[in-house]
Amino acid sequence: MTHAHAAKFDWDVTRSRARRTKRWSVYGDDVLDLTVAEMDLPIADPIMAVLKEAVERQSFGYPVPRARSPLPEIAARWLTEHHGLATEPAAVHLLPELMSGITNAVRLFTRPGSAVVVPTPTYRSFFGAIELAGREAVQAPLVRAEDGYRLDYDRIDAALAAGAGSVLLCHPANPVGRIYRPEELRQLAGLVTRHGARVISDEIHAPLRYQEDFTPYASVGDEAREHAVTLFSATKAWNIPGLRCGFIALPNAADQALWAALPAAATGGISPLGMVASAAAFQHGKPWLDQAVGYLAANRALLGRLLADAGLPDVYTPPEATYLAWLDLRGLGLPDPSVRLLEHGGVATTAGPDHGQAGTGFVRLNFATQPDVLEEAATRITKAVAGLPRA
Repeated sequence: MTHAHAAKFDWDVTRSRARRTKRWSVYGDDVLDLTVAEMDLPIADPIMAVLKEAVERQSFGYPVPRARSPLPEIAARWLTEHHGLATEPAAVHLLPELMSGITNAVRLFTRPGSAVVVPTPTYRSFFGAIELAGREAVQAPLVRAEDGYRLDYDRIDAALAAGAGSVLLCHPANPVGRIYRPEELRQLAGLVTRHGARVISDEIHAPLRYQEDFTPYASVGDEAREHAVTLFSATKAWNIPGLRCGFIALPNAADQALWAALPAAATGGISPLGMVASAAAFQHGKPWLDQAVGYLAANRALLGRLLADAGLPDVYTPPEATYLAWLDLRGLGLPDPSVRLLEHGGVATTAGPDHGQAGTGFVRLNFATQPDVLEEAATRITKAVAGLPRA
């Protein structure tokens, strides 16, 4: 069976395997690895061009200091024009990757020893970043509603009242694919302001959205802007995570001064190749990104049809952003459905509990691959769950 895609790329999984990165290298050739958040797509031509030129220059030394780099200005312009968050270059600082940004933000901007509230399910590496900061993660499971997942304000309020000093938001949410609405973010901002806490908002998935509307947390009002820390990067949207370059935006001038005083050991490790690639993505990568989102949108719809044809029509709600499907397999009555899919179907998915206690009975599946791979995965999943009772 073949499917017409809104956007086509000259690529296949064989070429993805030849990259020799984590995706397609963890399991044997008989397993479809739909875990790692990389895309089976070619890298954008403008990015490849600057990388080839940098390699020819042997640009393998230490990165240009921030004060001498055009990248903060480039990133601030992209945030302002494409992300919806008006930002000055002085507010933008570079990171090797976003988890170090979370660890350092928690240490620097929150009360010593205070816990971090984490709406779950969420990106599993958040828990490690909080642990590295020497803090406790307090999970506040999202509420499942007819129109998607919602923040549980009562739980967040109770955790902040009990002494938690910050909320770590994944927006858009990985793995559930939710884009929080302005009124939801404003309600959260009111709670956080009342308790004198902070919000750290990881917005790395925002460019990978299937609707026009996206509201950065820090943009919903003066209160939010004062207590917000925004994390972003080109690495997810343009499929270059190994190039080690991310960003933190600090609208609060006092935060900027604190961050600037951090020792180099806290923020070092940025790749010069990542810097030129990020600049190319922000300045010249929009056409490729639009094509990629069109391709992913077609996959998003295809996955829904395939699961419905497999007799699993109710396990999947198409995400509003990201290329991650959050499959509700609780009806199968399995302690960890990902084990069943791997052992009986040869399909590797991410176990739901990796994303927090609210993930029990779920799996996360990466659909940023070729349509024939998704078709094969659906066939294998169907066989893996055949005969199991369904609640």
